Amino acid sequence: MTLRDTREAPGPATAQVLTLAADRSRAAAARERLLVRSGIAGLGVALLVLWEFVAPLVVERRYVSAPSEVAVRLTELVVDGELWGHIRVTLVEAGLGYLIGVAVGLAAALVLVAVPVLDEIAGPFLAAFYSIPKIALAPMFIMWFGLGLLPKVLLAALMVFLIVLSNTVAGVRGIEPGLVEVSRVMGARGARLVRTVILPGAAPAVVASIRLTFSRAMVGAVLGEFIAATQGLGFLIVRSSRQFETATVFAGIVVVAVLVMLVNAVVRAVEARALPWCAQGPHG
Repeated sequence: MTLRDTREAPGPATAQVLTLAADRSRAAAARERLLVRSGIAGLGVALLVLWEFVAPLVVERRYVSAPSEVAVRLTELVVDGELWGHIRVTLVEAGLGYLIGVAVGLAAALVLVAVPVLDEIAGPFLAAFYSIPKIALAPMFIMWFGLGLLPKVLLAALMVFLIVLSNTVAGVRGIEPGLVEVSRVMGARGARLVRTVILPGAAPAVVASIRLTFSRAMVGAVLGEFIAATQGLGFLIVRSSRQFETATVFAGIVVVAVLVMLVNAVVRAVEARALPWCAQGPHG
């Protein structure tokens, strides 16, 4: 064995120290996860207790309901089957809008990146359109496209499109210019440059926007149902609020939140498997 081999080969003491350090690191990570989960559970319980016993002392009970009443009403909606029809309609609207918004947003972003002068021309109009409150567009969409599925899908797609477009363009602009220039010098042009440099460089921003925008699609679909609908979670919430059925209103809100969390969890799992290098990006 040479001197170099002796120097590079870890001895039993070194291996033991490394193993001990790894065990301590895993134990610290486990304690941190336990602390976070305990904190989440504790905060959730505290909020429910405040809602159940303190909120009625501040606001009239019929306007705030209570977690126990919401749980009872949610159970009733599940048992009689009414809730499933509303969930199906809203998920179809939000899902179609989400897919359309992501596809069109990515395509538009790539066009703007490929043609910088077009980006300069469209920039002010996109910024102005982004600043418009989307709730102001909902009645117009209903008037233009009728009372059926289409206006809700388009409204959901619009909410997703703007975020995906802006995040993708920002992600591309964040790529180091020197990397792009070196790639061009080495022969990367057009589609090859986009495939090998632009898309991988912008992937974290793109993946984050795709992961986080389903909630925006749900907002668009529910917003359209608020204006005009005969089914859907938005319709359920609005109808119940008009009839002062506060427990049903909160039940609908809880279902919307749970659906968004479930879909986000699925998207995150797919992302972790398909794009593991982006899985540690910002979460929402």
